[in-house]
This record gives sequence, C-alpha cells and structure tokens, in this order.
Amino acid sequence: MKKRVLSLIICACLLVVALCGCGDDEKSSGKGSKGTTFEYLNKMPDKDLGGYNFIIAEACYYGSEDRPNMEPGASELSDAILARNKAIEEKFNCTITYDYYDPTSFYDEMYPRIMSGEKVADIMDVTLFTYGKLSVGEYLYDMSTLPNVNFKKDHWIDIYDDTVSLASGERYGASAAFANPYTHGFGIYFNKRLISELGLDDPYKLLKEGKWNWENFGRLLNKAMKDTDSDAAFGSNDIYSITGGLDGGITAFYLANGLNMFDIDDNGFVRYAMTDENVIPTLTTLKSMFAPPGAYYYGGGDSSLCTEMFINGQVTFYMNLTTRGQALREMEDEYGLVPVPMGPDVDKYYSAIDHNTPIVCVPSSIDNPEATGIILEALAATSYSELDVWQEEIATLYYSDDESAKVLTDYILPNVIYDPVFMYSRIDKSFEAQTITAIFKPIARDPNADAATIINSGKDAVQALIDEVINQGR
Repeated sequence: MKKRVLSLIICACLLVVALCGCGDDEKSSGKGSKGTTFEYLNKMPDKDLGGYNFIIAEACYYGSEDRPNMEPGASELSDAILARNKAIEEKFNCTITYDYYDPTSFYDEMYPRIMSGEKVADIMDVTLFTYGKLSVGEYLYDMSTLPNVNFKKDHWIDIYDDTVSLASGERYGASAAFANPYTHGFGIYFNKRLISELGLDDPYKLLKEGKWNWENFGRLLNKAMKDTDSDAAFGSNDIYSITGGLDGGITAFYLANGLNMFDIDDNGFVRYAMTDENVIPTLTTLKSMFAPPGAYYYGGGDSSLCTEMFINGQVTFYMNLTTRGQALREMEDEYGLVPVPMGPDVDKYYSAIDHNTPIVCVPSSIDNPEATGIILEALAATSYSELDVWQEEIATLYYSDDESAKVLTDYILPNVIYDPVFMYSRIDKSFEAQTITAIFKPIARDPNADAATIINSGKDAVQALIDEVINQGR
C-alpha cells in the first residue's frame, strides 16, 4: 500500500508541479538525479511549429512491458507519459503521434522506405538488433547535427555512447527514459518455499553479506534440485535447480564476469572479443555449474514451459528480465529477486540487458531537422523523471516482496551493461553463431558441443566480416 501511495504522489507531482526539477546541469557520473520534470521544458526557447506532426515509430512487442497502455488512468506511468506529451504539444504547437511496428519485421519494412526518401518518422524507438542493421547502411541521421539537442545533459542516458558515437563525431543512436533501457536487465528470481524446504542459504542473506557469487551459487545449484519420484532420472515431475525463460540468462552470466563477445577498441572499432584470455575458463566454469543432472531445466527450448515450471513450484531459480515478474504474480509461492551472481574475476555486480532493449535513432529521411531536434530534446528531458514512476510501478505490480524492489534499485539498475554484439548479431548468421550460440549451446542445449571449437572455427573469418560490414562505416 505504501508503494501505491508513493506512486500516486510521484505521478501527481509530474502532472501539476512544473518547477520541482533539476536537470539543467551537465552530465554527472552515474545516472544522475531523475528529478527532471517540466522545468527544463519551460526553459527551452518558445517555438511555434505550426501544428507539426512529430511521428515516433516504435518497434515493440504488443502487450509487452515496453508498450504501456496509453489510455488515461490505465496506470501512473501512462498518465505521466500523456502529461509530458501534452506539455510538449502545447509548448511547441505540435502533435505527437505513435506508429507501432513488429520488431522482427521492422528493418525489412523500413529500410526501402527510408532509402526512397519517404518520411517514415521523426524518430525511431527500436530494438538493439534492429538498430545495428540500420546503422551499417545509410539509413540513419547523424543525431549530433540535430539543432537544439544537448547530449551532455543528464536526461540522456549514456549506456550506448561508446558504440553509437563514432570517433569522427557522428552519432546514430541514443538512450533516454522515453525508450527505457532499464526494462531489459537480467536478474535471478527464486522460490522462497523451495529455498526453505531444501535447506538452502537465503539468497538475500548471501547478497547482504557480499557472498552472492558464482562459487556459492554453484553450491546452491548442486542442492536446489530433488528427484521426487526417486527414479534416478529427472523428468517434468521433479524439482530442478534453475531454468530460464530466455537463453539470454546464460549470456548474462558470461557478461557478469566482465567479459564481452564484441567490444570497442581504443580507436572506436568493433572487435571480436571471444578469443580473450578469460573466455574459455569462464565458459568452462559455467558449463560445470549448470551440468549436474537436475540443475538446468531446458524445456525443449519452450520459454513458456520454463516459466510455467517455475510458477508451478518445480524450479528453485529462474533467470529472466527483472521486468517480467508480472507473469509470476499468479504463483502460490512467494518469490524474491537477486542480481546475477558476481563473477569470479570481477568485484561488482553486472546486470546485462538483451538484444530487445530499446534505443532511439533518427531516420535519414526526416524533413524538418529543427522540429525533430526540439521535440526529441523535450521528450528526453520530460521523460527522465518517469524512471521513478516506472520503478514504483514495477515494485508494486511485479514483485511479491519489498526486498525485490530494493535489489532492483540498489544492485541491478545501477549496474546495467550491454554487449555490442546485441546490436550486430542479426546482420550475419555467423555473428550470432560465434558469440551468443557459443555460450548457451554447450551450457544449456547440447552437452556435446564445445565452446572452444565453435569459437576457434571461425574467429578470423568473423573479425574479417566485422571489419567489412561494421567497421568500414566507423
């Protein structure tokens, strides 16, 4: 109830208080304050855009957390979005229109229209994998040249800056709260009843004591399963240690040890990173961790079946996005949330995001850069405080205890990271095969597969292809 009241208070502030924010400072370290409301908008120069129709092309999955119900009163977040859009429309005499697209077909539908010169949108809110395909062609506008946009402000979140900003100064993507990148961070849910019945250490206690790491998590996995029918084989009626609604949960472990699949070198070029020294030892450790019978429930690759097994109380741990707890609210058992355990070669927690994470870009076919820049900057500034509203909504609707919300705030969101491969894996089949597949296949899909063999079989060809397809534009 306290969270609900707090959410209502925050939303009310967004709707009626125009002078309670900060955000007029240069970028500070970390995410900075999320207090920006409409003060920044009020300080922007007045500009009558004559009813300009500002189009946002959103590539998001229908019904997902990424696409909130925009009916008035649907939620505190929806009302906050409607309020800031209305404030922008009134300030600049414009309208804000949303066009929705399926992420899987967005690129194929959009690129011929952009190349023909058609104005498809002013900005595009797309997935990382779609952005990568657009960025290697001549489909995107250099956002650094947009009038009235200041990427040094706190309301521009700098998660992607090293990848989307080229050494020459061009910028083809950005991150802001209206395309919330924090919706796609991974965490580990756990069944509290099974933790107690199986006599396991409390994950919250381990986290608080600084002992939530791979070593202790591996010990938990070895004891978190149960052969309930005592037939010496694990089937769908037994209790498993861990499952994942997404294969990305396995790659999140890999990234949690401070490694990358692709990375950016000192000259700003993309580099195949899976030949680095710690890669094979890390993958060997992970394979050993998940290998014992009953440790990992694969479910034949059916993510919904994996989720169902956790909901039904047949799996102790569940790897998924921290914003997918809504699906778990039908569970009879209480569940908690902790970050991905700390890797053996790092001294902090890393919370990886996945290839469906949103990123903002501008099509090269825009017809009014001044209007695009003005409204884009206003959207970034006025949406920044929505991160608070979003966190409260997540805590209220998706989690079953107060500790989960604290973990999200204190451990997961401040440590969000990503791998450039999530931008480029869909450009060529070998990119995914030599990176993401090389991680999850030997660990969770095929015990006979060998990561080193997969990586070494194409490492030179992959780097050559990276140089040809990606780096030639950087």
